[in-house]
Amino acid sequence: MVIKDMYHGWRGFFVNMGLTVLSFLFAIGLGEMYFRFFSPQPIVPRYVEASEAGIRKNIAHVRGRMIVPEYQHDFSTNSQGFRGTREHQPRKPPGTYRIVVLGDSTTLGHGVGDEETFSFLLEQSLSQIRPTEVINMGVSGFGTAEELIQLRSIGLTYSPDLVILAYFPNDPYNNVVSKLFSVKNDQLVQSQNSFVPALYIRDRLYNIPGWSFLCQHSHLVNFARNTASGFFQKRLGAQQNMPSTTPSQLTFEEIELTARLIKQIASETAQHGAKFILLNIPVVVKGEIIDNLPKRLDDGMASLFTINATDDVYAGHSMTELYYEKDAHPKPLAHRLIADSLAVFIKRHFLGGT
Repeated sequence: MVIKDMYHGWRGFFVNMGLTVLSFLFAIGLGEMYFRFFSPQPIVPRYVEASEAGIRKNIAHVRGRMIVPEYQHDFSTNSQGFRGTREHQPRKPPGTYRIVVLGDSTTLGHGVGDEETFSFLLEQSLSQIRPTEVINMGVSGFGTAEELIQLRSIGLTYSPDLVILAYFPNDPYNNVVSKLFSVKNDQLVQSQNSFVPALYIRDRLYNIPGWSFLCQHSHLVNFARNTASGFFQKRLGAQQNMPSTTPSQLTFEEIELTARLIKQIASETAQHGAKFILLNIPVVVKGEIIDNLPKRLDDGMASLFTINATDDVYAGHSMTELYYEKDAHPKPLAHRLIADSLAVFIKRHFLGGT
């Protein structure tokens, strides 16, 4: 009787366990079907890791595809993690005009293929009159603080003739929450040496067998990832008493810190004998154009070359032509217009009007 009772007990346990597992798998299946058909999630390849400089960088030799409800395109990086497949040696080829472009996901080219970024198109245009390399060093999520570190650690080692800093309206927020730099005694100082948000957890998850496959195929998993990422971003902002949304009006801290960071990038670029262009790219959120470039840049920066995409580039085009509605990244047409404007400006001011 004891053995029989034990048998029935274990049998009941395994039946209940099996039913629980089946119910769990059924719920996961329903969740996957819901998100796949009614609320598709962005599915992008893994392409970011921590760098030796204490900030993020793009993983080398990525060959993937970005699948977002509003667009799909191939995504590649070269051996240095720069967007595209073309290789660039640190030693500049003789007679070559070299441009380094710093920026975030807009510069990197979310929403456009490898050969549709404004960096690639600019290189094509300038190469018609002179051998040119345009190196796209954009990294998703970067602010001006990380771009300054990137310029110091790698950008200037490529001996650029010109540095283009692409400013995007969420840069001031990123500058403050990263805590990489601060303004003390009227001076810009580096406050800490590292900012690689959530990469430790992300890298450990990718060590789990099958996780990478799920990230590339499951809408439910990507919903969970995106929700966690959004929560983390809001938590970073909450620690600084800042909203995670992109505002049209900046706080004094955002203005002061961002203006000094931009000036520092321009100054260090000039010290290495290179020219500098500040490219101001707006964002469109729910139909509203947000352009919050700090006005304090006018102080002591009379020689700063600035191209404002809203006024100088996008005139005559509607925002629906230029930006994805939900994703908020520029479409291929916007990249083409930016590249054309940059090409005209560079030819006129830096290449003798040719």
